[in-house]
This record gives sequence, C-alpha cells and structure tokens, in this order.
Amino acid sequence: MTGAEDLEQFIHRQDNAVRKYQRLFKLAEFVILTLAIYTVLLLVNMENAFGLVRALELYADKSYDVASLTISFSTIALLLISIGISLIITLLLYRREKNTSVILLAEEKYPVMKERLRTAYDNRNLNNVIINDLIYSVLEATKEIHSSAFLDRKKLKVIFILLIFTTSALGIVIYSDFRTDITPEGMKEVIDNIPGIPDNGDTPENYFPSDGDGNEAGKENITGEPVVVVVEGEEVDLSIPPGSESGFTPTGQEDETQPEFEPSSSYEIGQMTAPAYSEELPEGYEPIIKSYFEELTR
Repeated sequence: MTGAEDLEQFIHRQDNAVRKYQRLFKLAEFVILTLAIYTVLLLVNMENAFGLVRALELYADKSYDVASLTISFSTIALLLISIGISLIITLLLYRREKNTSVILLAEEKYPVMKERLRTAYDNRNLNNVIINDLIYSVLEATKEIHSSAFLDRKKLKVIFILLIFTTSALGIVIYSDFRTDITPEGMKEVIDNIPGIPDNGDTPENYFPSDGDGNEAGKENITGEPVVVVVEGEEVDLSIPPGSESGFTPTGQEDETQPEFEPSSSYEIGQMTAPAYSEELPEGYEPIIKSYFEELTR
C-alpha cells in the first residue's frame, strides 16, 4: 500500500468517527428535548386536554396493557406529541449544518500538522520526491492520532448533565404527581377572552348591532305586537286584523245537524239489448252474433 492510500484511509476512518459522534450528539439532544417537553406538558396538566377534544374524548380515559404495564392513552398521546415537537426542533436546528472537515479538525487539535496535512492530502496523487517525503512525514505524525481525539468532550459533559437533569425532573414529576395551577381549561378560557376570537357560545347576532329599540331582527313573534316591514319604501302592517282569526278557532258550539238530502227518482230496472248487432257485421254470421249478445243481456 502506497503512502497516498494510507493517507486516504486515515482520513476516511477519522471522518467516519466524527460523523458517528455527531449522530450520537444529535440523538442525545433529541432525547433531552423530548424529556423536557414531556415534563412541561405534565406540569401544565395537558393530559386533561384530550377530554376537551370531541374526537378524542372517548379515548381520554382508556388504558392499554403493554408488557404487564398499564399505560393510559393520555400518557401515550403526550409522549407522541413530545417526540413530534422535539423532532421538528432538532431538524430546524440542524437543517443548515455543514459537514465538518476532518483535516481542518485534525490540524486544529494538532498544530504541528497545520498546513502540512491538507497539502499532503491535496497533492497525494502527485509523484515526486517533495510530495512523497511530505506524505510519509504526515503519516508518521498520524500514528499518534486516535479517533477519540475528535470527540468534543466539553459538549459531551454538557449533554450528560442535561440528560441527568431532565430525567430526574421527569421522574420527580411522575413520582410526586406534582402539577402547576395551569390547566387546559384555563388556557381555553384565556384564548376565548381574546378580543376578536369567537368562542363556542357566541352567535352571529353578537357581532352585529341590533335596532335602536332593542328588537333583534328575525326574532319577532307573530302572535305578539304588530310587526311592520318596509316594502319599496312603504310601511306594511303584517299583524292579523281583529276577528279575522275567528274562523280558525274552534268554539265547541258548531252546528252538528246533518244536512238533509232528497233522493233522486228511481228508475224501473229492465233489460236492454245492446245495439252493437245492428252494426255492419260479416255476412252469414248475423244470427249467431245477435243471439250471443242477447244471451249476455239476460
């Protein structure tokens, strides 16, 4: 294996180590955010919010058995919400992250290799005495460099402390069942009292001014005071005139005498022969057809 190949292998190995450390840091930050958000949701009694949502109120009091453990629906739902919020925040924090250059990081940690490592790597495909000597000298120096040297120990300590803190806080809240006075009902009431935001009890009439006399349009009682409307500039009284409704009110004294009918004169029942036989009939069949109709009329 040539010196150039050894140098490429070194850079590739250290680059994989740096990426692995970065992924672990991101995962740890994601877990810390999830625990912190879940703790806050418990403190403000957000598990009671599911009973306020019509689509979820049937599931608010349900529980599920998972590996001999009973987990409530609100616990699962809050955990999923915390994971979702934490995932969004983590993606926003690292959406413009740039790849870390292992060469620059190595030169920063080992000043003796400054400019030498990048020069040797950039010219590794050249074959001359100067470049070959530079590559071999750099390779000798890299023998003292281990992957653990690229681990950000300060950041690791901060993440470790935050992880212990959030885990402990969540454990205390769950064990002691500690909650604040903030509730979803109170939040909803505050939101409903914000000017310009209608609540569920408001009606469209509340947002339109009524008439000067206090009567609201569309709520007149036709059996009460007379109602006057304006049609093409003229006032029209829609009240029912006195006495006009008497035909619709039963008095209980209606005339129950049945009207007398005179029967029509009766006629004597007799037999009549149908004149159909006098019509033009086929020749030779007149007597037969005539006798047939005569039999029908008997």
